[in-house]
Amino acid sequence: MRRVTTCAPIVSERYATDWMPDLPENFGNKTNTTVKFYEFGKGDVGCRATWWNRTTPLTTFCVSQYMKDYWQQAYTVEASTVYQDNQAASDFDPIPDFQVPNADVTLISIYNKASYTGENDDLLFNAKNPSSKSPVFRTATSDLAVLGCLEQYQTCNPVNGKCTELEGLYGVKKAVDQGDLELSPRQNASQFIMWKAAWSMALQWACEILADNVLLAQDWVFTGQSTTSSTLLSNQWEFEAYNLHNLSLAVFQRRIHEFASPEHFEIRPGNNSLEQIDRPTDPNLLNLCAVQKTRSSDHYSLSVLGMTIILGVGSLLILLDWVFIKQILWFRSFTHHRLAKQADWTASGTLQLHRMAMEARGVLGWNTRHYEAPVLVGNARVFRGVAAEGEPLYRVAGMSGSGVTEYKGAGGSYSVVGGEIGHEVGVTYDGVEPEKKC
Repeated sequence: MRRVTTCAPIVSERYATDWMPDLPENFGNKTNTTVKFYEFGKGDVGCRATWWNRTTPLTTFCVSQYMKDYWQQAYTVEASTVYQDNQAASDFDPIPDFQVPNADVTLISIYNKASYTGENDDLLFNAKNPSSKSPVFRTATSDLAVLGCLEQYQTCNPVNGKCTELEGLYGVKKAVDQGDLELSPRQNASQFIMWKAAWSMALQWACEILADNVLLAQDWVFTGQSTTSSTLLSNQWEFEAYNLHNLSLAVFQRRIHEFASPEHFEIRPGNNSLEQIDRPTDPNLLNLCAVQKTRSSDHYSLSVLGMTIILGVGSLLILLDWVFIKQILWFRSFTHHRLAKQADWTASGTLQLHRMAMEARGVLGWNTRHYEAPVLVGNARVFRGVAAEGEPLYRVAGMSGSGVTEYKGAGGSYSVVGGEIGHEVGVTYDGVEPEKKC
């Protein structure tokens, strides 16, 4: 099934009456108000702002002074649809300007109470009037904006190549029912499912269910209960039309899936949606319900062949890496060049430089079994502020049993194990020259 949506802004003021005073106000029911009527054709609902018997014969939408004074939402959306070949399902009887013989016509009215931070040049959301709140803001130029859309459908039989004309929803149904496409029983069942899904994708229902939230312009309103909005794009109406069409396609896809797997929700306590379903008796419809497939987030599809190929090829690459690359590096590690670089790296390491500096100060007794990390032999060796070379050291105290003697010089304290002071460093014991040790 093919769906074509064509939309364009309508100059609504051409179809508006003057402000009519002293009409009953329908929202607050407290006083009379003035009302402007928009006459696109006699509607089933007509004007919500006043009593139905006080409207004009061709009223489709209206705006009242009460709405202008007290409305607290940025946008108010209403829609009226006329279906080709089915006036009983239509919302209004259009005037000649909106009578299209091969399409369904939907008029979407937008009462715009938004205050924009700048001027809007868009045809649907045009706003250039200074706001009464602040001259910085701009309000809608016209009292009511209207977007007109045509909805057309087409169904084809891929077997014989026959197609219906681009027509309204009920026009396509009429062509299929009278056998223009020569569908088989199974194709008729598929067409029935698609037509029911197409019926639910009509713009009428998108506006009816989503109401004001159907507009992308709502995204630019500052808060949910605010009428202040950022400035919109100069072609905002085009994005709105695209969005309406995409919403319709999303509904169509979902409804096709719901034929086989309908939603389960509670309508009222003790009464759920599945209990209200009329199970089809047509064997072709039942068969389509059984064979229909769709993606599910609750299940995963795995390819055993794909997993086998991935594991096999991956294992082979790992084996080749180990056999060739690892072995080549292992053989290279025994070469003279490799050993020389390793020795140079180790000898110039931070710990080795630290060891050599300590040995230069007479701190001996290093274990170099692990050459990369030399350590002192024994425990409890603390070094604080090693004296400068040639500076005399004075013994401060000896710790019996530990073998550690503390010395003090101009550079600070220095504790070592007895007998490990190099002969190049002179030490004074309580002012007495030390023995020379080699």
